Amino acid sequence: MKKVNVEEKIARNNGTPFYLYSEEKIIKNISELKNEFNSSDYEILYAMKANSNPYIVKLIFSYGIGVDACSLEEIELALRCNIPSNKIHYNADCLTKSEIEFAFQKNVNVSIGSLDALDDIDDIDDIDDIDDIEISSLEKSITLRVNTGIGAGHSSKVITNGEMSKFGISPSEINHAQKICNAKKIKISGLHSHTGSGEMSTKMYIENAEFLMELSIQLDSLSHLNFGGGFGYDYKSYEQYDLSSIRSSLDSLRKNFNISDKTKFLIEPGRFFVANAGRLVAKVSSLKSFGNRNYMGLDTGYNHFPRCFYYNAWHHIENISSKEKHIEKYDVVGNLCQSGDVFTRERPLPKTKKGDLICINDVGAYGYSMSSNFNLRRRPAEYILDKNGSIIQIRRAENFEDLFSTSFLD
Repeated sequence: MKKVNVEEKIARNNGTPFYLYSEEKIIKNISELKNEFNSSDYEILYAMKANSNPYIVKLIFSYGIGVDACSLEEIELALRCNIPSNKIHYNADCLTKSEIEFAFQKNVNVSIGSLDALDDIDDIDDIDDIDDIEISSLEKSITLRVNTGIGAGHSSKVITNGEMSKFGISPSEINHAQKICNAKKIKISGLHSHTGSGEMSTKMYIENAEFLMELSIQLDSLSHLNFGGGFGYDYKSYEQYDLSSIRSSLDSLRKNFNISDKTKFLIEPGRFFVANAGRLVAKVSSLKSFGNRNYMGLDTGYNHFPRCFYYNAWHHIENISSKEKHIEKYDVVGNLCQSGDVFTRERPLPKTKKGDLICINDVGAYGYSMSSNFNLRRRPAEYILDKNGSIIQIRRAENFEDLFSTSFLD
């Protein structure tokens, strides 16, 4: 009797497409990071924007990892997952006054990356009934985000330092920022800078960290320095990211700049926790040829996984149904009414038939979290294979009514 794999079991019972995650892989990734950054002067943060499913957020936090949130909604979700406010770091851009006030009300760590955002923080003197409130409870502290000009990433769209990036203040504006903070009785408790996401080389990361440490000398009594992260993940060749060089370099720089052990070094490894822990499983719904091109059409599209569309990203694709030894080249495409809905061109795969199951691998990061209802298509369910080998549904598929739950049709 043929052994039925997990993907086939879910597909038979619940249909396709769906996301499937591996708890074992997530735990392995966490362990790898914690083993490297294993001293009390380091704190690791998980970028919720990579994958914000509550099951995964709670799983990662259960191992002592904090949260990097970039919206009020992510702050709310983190709090609902019972993550303490002091473990939540709010790093966003183009902040409104109400967003800043909300973050302070929730007592999360607030990162500010523009002078006008500092202007929007209320003075203690502007608060009514100040006599009835302890001044110490009103004092605010922030992390100041700096654009060092040292940027890197797997795509120009994810580089977060440099003239073409919207993030952070210029190093030349730090003195001005200090004056605003002093006038408003705001404490600058940390500095933050982030090169970008997905770069496999550690060179720019270390250069940026050195620049930030040098800047930190201008400020007194910082509790932390946040070097960002976005640690690289090699989707094609699976080359390992050099965590040990990051750790050894940061330790050496701490010593060189005589930075106290009481100043925590924060890192945000981004996709590193979850990238390899997810796959999008779809069914072949169409096969056709034009000239020398073979088109394999799936019952999913870039609305469920947009990285290939946005970044021309490479992802390994498997046909887990076919036993054919004959290999053909396919353009693997989605079911959206848009010509750019292409996962890959001329990918060698076993000869395929309609109904075969196709897995797009390494979609644990920026899969569901970047998905949409384009063409009014519903988003799929999410499942996880837990560490005991059980299949758990951690999000149901959307239904038609979900799409109109916020609309007024009458």
